[in-house]
Amino acid sequence: MASQEDAQEEDAKASLLAEAFQKEGLDAAYWLPKASQILGIKCRESLQHLEYEDYHKLECEARHPWEKRALQKLLEIPDEVSSISVQSFCQTEHQLPQCPKVADLQELISTPEQMKEHMHAVTDTPKCSASVNEAKKEDTQTSSLPTKSLLQAIKEWAENLLQKHTGGKDWERLEWDLDFLISACLGDKWDEQRMQNTLRDLEDTLPTPEPPSKSQSKTNGNRSKTKQATANQEFFQLLKRLGLESHYPRKMGMGDFHTICKTSLQDSQPREDKELPLYFLQKLLTVDYQVRYLTCWDDSNPGLAPVPQSREQELQQSDSFENFFDDSEEASLEPESMDSHVHPMDLQMAIFHCADDFLRQTLVTKLAFCQLALPLLVPNPSTSRIEFPLYTLSQIQRSWKEVEKSGKQAQTKSYNNKLIFQAQTPIVSFIRIGTSASSSKSQLLNALLSKRKHDTFFHRHCRGSTRERLLMEGLVEIAWYCPGGSPSDTFERCVAFCNLHGDARDHRAQLQFLQEISAVNVALVSELEHMDNRGKRLLQDLLQSQRPLVCLLTEKENVAAGQSGKNIKIGIKNRNEAELMVQLTKIIKDLLEGSNPFFSLEACVDKARQHGFIVDADRDACVTAKAKAKELVELLKKQKPSEIKSQLLPLQGKLWHQWCQKDKELTRLQEKRNKSIEHHRSQIEYEKKAIRRKQLEQAFPLNTLMNSFLGFLQTQAADTKKYFLHWMKVFMDELSCCLEELRRDYHKLWSEIQKGKKSKEKPRVNAELLSRLDALSDEINDSSIGLEHLLREVGQIYEALELMNCYVEKFVKLPEIAAELMVSGHSVELMDGDASYLPLRWVRAIFDSLIERLGDKRVFVLSVLGIQSTGKSTLLNAMFGLQFNVSAGRCTRGALMQLIPVGEELQQDLGFDFVLVVDTEGLRAIEMDKKQSLNHDKELATFVIGVGNLTVINIFGENPSEMQDVLQIAVQAFLRMKKVNLSPSCLFVHQNVGEITVKEQNMEGQRRFQKKLDEMTVVAAQQECCDISSFSDVIGFDVNTHIHYFAHLWEGDPPMAPPNPTYSQNVQQLKSKILQAAKKQSHHSILRFSSLKDRVGDLWNALLNENFVFSFKNSLEIAVCRRLENACSQWTWRLKSHILDVQMRLDNKIRNGDLQNVTRQHLEGLVQETSDAIEKEVEKYFREDTDCETLVQWKSSTELKLKELKETLLYETKKKCENLIELQKEQRKLDARKLEYEDELLRRSRELAVTLKGKSLSERELKDNFTLVWNQWIAEVSRAARPLERVDIDAEIEDVLVEHFKEPGIHARIRSFFKSRGFSFDPMDHIMKKKYLGYITDPRPITNADAINFQHITDSIIACVKANIAKKEEEKRDYSRNFIHEILNEVQKGVNSVPSNATCTFNRDYSIDLSLYLCTMAAERFKAMHEAFQKANDPVVYLSSKREDFFNCFQISCQGATSITTFAAFLCHKIEPALRQAVYDRTAKAIAEDMQGKFPDFRGNRANLEVYILRYLAEKEDFEDFKQYLTSPKQFCERYIKEQVKKHCLDGSRRLRVFLDSSLNLLYQNILSAVSLSTQIVKIRKDREDNISLWLDEFCRELTEVIHLPRSDLKGIEHQEVTDIEFLSRAMAEALDDLRERLMEELAGADLSSFPRQPHTILAEHFAGCWEQCPFCGAVCTNTMQNHDGDHQVVLHRPRGLMGCKWHGTDHLDISICSINVASDISFRVHYSEWIPYKRYRDAGPPYSNWNILPDPSMQAYWKWFVSHFRTQLEDLYKGKFQGKGEIPEAWRRITKQEVLAELDKC
Repeated sequence: MASQEDAQEEDAKASLLAEAFQKEGLDAAYWLPKASQILGIKCRESLQHLEYEDYHKLECEARHPWEKRALQKLLEIPDEVSSISVQSFCQTEHQLPQCPKVADLQELISTPEQMKEHMHAVTDTPKCSASVNEAKKEDTQTSSLPTKSLLQAIKEWAENLLQKHTGGKDWERLEWDLDFLISACLGDKWDEQRMQNTLRDLEDTLPTPEPPSKSQSKTNGNRSKTKQATANQEFFQLLKRLGLESHYPRKMGMGDFHTICKTSLQDSQPREDKELPLYFLQKLLTVDYQVRYLTCWDDSNPGLAPVPQSREQELQQSDSFENFFDDSEEASLEPESMDSHVHPMDLQMAIFHCADDFLRQTLVTKLAFCQLALPLLVPNPSTSRIEFPLYTLSQIQRSWKEVEKSGKQAQTKSYNNKLIFQAQTPIVSFIRIGTSASSSKSQLLNALLSKRKHDTFFHRHCRGSTRERLLMEGLVEIAWYCPGGSPSDTFERCVAFCNLHGDARDHRAQLQFLQEISAVNVALVSELEHMDNRGKRLLQDLLQSQRPLVCLLTEKENVAAGQSGKNIKIGIKNRNEAELMVQLTKIIKDLLEGSNPFFSLEACVDKARQHGFIVDADRDACVTAKAKAKELVELLKKQKPSEIKSQLLPLQGKLWHQWCQKDKELTRLQEKRNKSIEHHRSQIEYEKKAIRRKQLEQAFPLNTLMNSFLGFLQTQAADTKKYFLHWMKVFMDELSCCLEELRRDYHKLWSEIQKGKKSKEKPRVNAELLSRLDALSDEINDSSIGLEHLLREVGQIYEALELMNCYVEKFVKLPEIAAELMVSGHSVELMDGDASYLPLRWVRAIFDSLIERLGDKRVFVLSVLGIQSTGKSTLLNAMFGLQFNVSAGRCTRGALMQLIPVGEELQQDLGFDFVLVVDTEGLRAIEMDKKQSLNHDKELATFVIGVGNLTVINIFGENPSEMQDVLQIAVQAFLRMKKVNLSPSCLFVHQNVGEITVKEQNMEGQRRFQKKLDEMTVVAAQQECCDISSFSDVIGFDVNTHIHYFAHLWEGDPPMAPPNPTYSQNVQQLKSKILQAAKKQSHHSILRFSSLKDRVGDLWNALLNENFVFSFKNSLEIAVCRRLENACSQWTWRLKSHILDVQMRLDNKIRNGDLQNVTRQHLEGLVQETSDAIEKEVEKYFREDTDCETLVQWKSSTELKLKELKETLLYETKKKCENLIELQKEQRKLDARKLEYEDELLRRSRELAVTLKGKSLSERELKDNFTLVWNQWIAEVSRAARPLERVDIDAEIEDVLVEHFKEPGIHARIRSFFKSRGFSFDPMDHIMKKKYLGYITDPRPITNADAINFQHITDSIIACVKANIAKKEEEKRDYSRNFIHEILNEVQKGVNSVPSNATCTFNRDYSIDLSLYLCTMAAERFKAMHEAFQKANDPVVYLSSKREDFFNCFQISCQGATSITTFAAFLCHKIEPALRQAVYDRTAKAIAEDMQGKFPDFRGNRANLEVYILRYLAEKEDFEDFKQYLTSPKQFCERYIKEQVKKHCLDGSRRLRVFLDSSLNLLYQNILSAVSLSTQIVKIRKDREDNISLWLDEFCRELTEVIHLPRSDLKGIEHQEVTDIEFLSRAMAEALDDLRERLMEELAGADLSSFPRQPHTILAEHFAGCWEQCPFCGAVCTNTMQNHDGDHQVVLHRPRGLMGCKWHGTDHLDISICSINVASDISFRVHYSEWIPYKRYRDAGPPYSNWNILPDPSMQAYWKWFVSHFRTQLEDLYKGKFQGKGEIPEAWRRITKQEVLAELDKC
């Protein structure tokens, strides 16, 4: 209840507070949360307690100027603290001030005059010496003109303002005038800045006033706010000048630093100020410390300001001695000319203020690498708050060696890659009090740090420096001196030096902070005698401080030391700098020897907070991330360092290494005793799964470390994750501190072993030492823990889950973590450095996530290769701003990849969107033995060169042995790439080769390098078994442009040496060269993420095999080739479909008697248009396809195949036409006599009709009259006709068989066979073993598989013979003796088709028995053909069949003009059979086209169809279907197509009727069109009297290609009298309509059996392709083209037992699969003599060498499932057992149909 009342009370308070805001017009919904979050306001009463500072916090949230005024009114801000409105970044309007007194304004007028007088008085001080006065005069004169101008402007403005506003109260006008004045000052480029400097100098010169009263302090506060507003304006003008306004505040991220932009392509200089930031980032990226001198000068006269034209004229006119040396007038011009560019440090700090935390961190890391000072305390130019960038500095690592003296002995202690922000070091702070024209503390610091060799701190004499700087005042920079452990070190320990820029009197907060953390303070004091009270108090505080003070007096020469030993003063005027540095160094070293405090930056952060400084590490996201990182690392600290991995990261330890070893064994399979290869493979697969299962058992439930790690990365915002990963890296690096001691022990032991080798001690001692050395190496490796190990564990979790099919949504998204890291600029492990293995599933999943996040972008892969510790990672880091680990020793392990975006303006130009940089571990690792190292190096080189578009081969120094090693390894890798048709390029980088000289002096070195390359090429070519003698034959290589010589990395001796600027220039040149080379690379070689993923998998799978070239499978090429095959399938279908249409039209013309000759030219003309269109499509496909450069290798063969196909189709069409023409000619000869009879009968019927015309006779009377004439004529024909000769077919068959076989007793055999009339293939009677050399019988037994294969051949022969007979029956041909010879030839062709490597063949009895059977079977059909032919050509029979037609003609003749309706009915009667045939022909083609276009089964190539057939078989699970597929693949394919066609047409959707109706309607329209056209022609041809004859001529001519309607069949009606042609046309339309309706009714009940030519045969012919079978397993080649180029290949190879193959001497069926055997060490026997390893199966010659059988590491589940599922049926079929070596592995039995179907989906 109480809580409810509290809530109501809170709501009431919030409501009142909202009313207060709304009363002033403010949006309560917007402002209430702001007030609560920023000021903690919960109720209206709180508003009265707020002050100006609170308002200041809120005003930045204002969206409009009026909201600021409303806030002032709401918060009741007092008028005294309202500041003048200025044009600044956050424009604020305050309450108007009270009217100033006129006296105040009058005092303002008099102030400039007083200032002038005071300046003169100060200049001529009597107490000062003449030299001092002269110096003061000189200084005063230097700034006299601008000061006078300034004071005069103030005086004039105040007078005008006083006169204008005396007695008035127009405050808004007054405020506007003030705004105008300030804006005018701010708008000037240099006056305002000079004004500030002048005022500051005057403040130091004028006597210090008394301490102000409270009211005066308020006024000073207002002045400081006004000054701050002015500074804000200048800052934002600077940002605008640099083009950074859109990046402020903190909006510039790592993308701006890493993105490859146009400046990456060339080494140029900025031309305008807006280009400066980009050039700065690019130069800093290449670690060029000269970036700090980057300015934008006038190109025409760099360093000098242009002289105005008028000034030049004045000088020409007045060139006297006095005028020449009188520079008083020129002084005002000099600052403008010299300060016309942006101060370099203003540029650096402007970028710093615009950068977010992550970019800041990268910037200072690069600056530290360049040995440049880093910002420690940074005043914010917008808020005056001071920032302490702890997070920014937390990534910097330094190495040094300290000498620790213990008694008389000195011991060196090393610090390697220590995070400097954690290092406890003494801090020496340098400050300046006053202004010194002669001395610079930054220069003194540089002399201390590097003896003036390098400018760590920027000073006034640096190149590009200007008198005016905006962002350096109050900045504290820090740098560290790191000793190298040598006697020449300036300091013996690491010392931090801080430098406060500006006068310390103006920066009390920074000074107090430095006093608290410093071990020694060094103050550069100027104008000591005239120092103001502030300076004196400051010095007094320093002297009284507990910290030692060193005062450097700029105006004193020799002074006595201070009374206190800790406070020392040194006069530096006119001092020798070297002596001064010696003295100062000794003093500082002595002062540091005491018990002075040591601080780390991490320890300083509390003091920074106490001072109110903003600490970047205190941001909520950073605090959250740091706390979580610390929490996780605490878990690690609880374990012993060497046990962290095994206890908390168990998946990447021994189990992972064991899994890798087992995975590699899959590519080196061996037979073990009585176990087959498949058993060995299954055993390994089982062991791999068992290992994964153990991994999962150890990993799940996830331990606290991994659970928290993954949970944090999956739930937090992107920035929080970046902070988290950084702090994880920082804290985990702390864990590796124990490695230093272990490495020292390792080095000590290794040195002892080397010493032992030289002294030749007993081997036993060396063995013990080596054992200890190995143990130390293992401990070092186990203790090495970093962020990459956590990410590796994530990858192992994913791989284990994915392989075990454990799909949990939380873990399925694990690759997204790695992908996000890559996108944000982190490197991700590509190859495991500890196991030297590539987690392929994990890597592929990462690429999939990248595609999902970024799209399938184009990526250029740059890899690097070289001996370890030769600066490969350093080179990449300098080139692209990356952060690969670099340090002495073995840095990178395995291979890492990092993604770099390409700027949008360059993507189109370069041709890719990203660069993927692959950094690799070094070659020749000392951790590996020589043989292991060589194999590892070869694999690594092959992988990185294969995956990269360009590989940088890094060579360090001029050691011939190292150079030879790396060159031989690289050349061999390139040679392998050439053999697998990959064409990467390379650049050689020769580092550390001494001074870079001119090109001519390098020519000899290049010549030697080329010679060495060629020598290595010869050696590598011998190892790879190829004949190549020059490296340029391997890849395109130009010794003049592909070798880059690099300077030394360091400009001096580390650790204090800066990087060599020449090295940075070399890096930039190399980067430009790489990008230019990438730009020139072919589009084909630039892969997308998806293709790169496949390329990585192809390379790795091939590397696992011993023979890389043999095992490499280019998935990209295979995919492109499959797409090409699909396209070819579409092109061939179009061509075949068109020629089929041409064939149908030509057949009609020939049958109609309108075509007597077909020429090749005529046929080419008919297909030319379609052929040309296809050729253009082919050309376009090869030209415009995204993979056109891969396709080009198949272009000529594809064009040739299409051309050959066209030639073949034209030849077959021509042959068919010629055969049909010959058939028609023969038929016409036979029909000639019949036509004579027909003509005579027609003549007599017409004569009779003439006599009866006009008489009104009934149909009965007409028929009686016709019958009299008919009977007379038939009687005459019967008497005149010659009886046809009949053939004794049985006798002829016997004669041909006797003549063909010439066997004794063949007559009796024939007669006995006629009685039995049967044939059954019997292996015992019809097969015999082959003999070699004419007498050696093959000892191998005849297997059941042989019997099945021979039965298949027999079935094919019988089917072929029956098909030929059916074709002859369809053509209604007469029997011919040649038909018997055709049958015998077909039998012989089948006998000859037995494979040459078969153990047996058909014997003589087989040929005789099969021939007898086929001839006997054919005899009956030939007799029926002969009988039908006899009847068709008997005149009496023929005329009798035509009686009704003749009567109709007679009837029409009798009726005359009234017979049009009968005429139309007669004509439609003639059209009907032809139309029916045409409908069926056209529908068959339409169905085939529809299925080819819509069904995925038929839309692709044969391989695609094969996959659908396999799916069909698996889903149906019918062994008989499988059996037919295995034994008769072609017949089963046809059957499958037939079933699919039947299913498509007869599935209950009446689809067949729709096809038929569509064809009928189309043909109906064609006939109607012919009627219309014929009618029109007859109406035009009025000169012709025989209208009907003309009409019929035209009608038949129009339909000659449409239907079979010979003009000769219409002779009986061509002489009819028809006068009304229009009526005839209408009558025909009505008759045709009736005909269509009648046919529709008939076709409604049709099925596929009604088709003369079945639709499935058209598809079957299209997919006929190649039917060659694998000589090992019998799988059928799936190439769509017959007689195709290249090797045969299949979708899935299968166990050899499916061909009935058995192990020698047993009935055990062979379960080995040839695609697995080729990756094993087993062999096969050829011709029972020579044993050939499966790996070299091509050596066996044809047919083996004609096949491309690649090692397939996949599960190949389909046929394994089939064997285990149908084991019993297979054993019965092949009369064998799956036992012994043929025992089915248990893993096969566990395969499910779902897994099988899933595997087919991937095919």
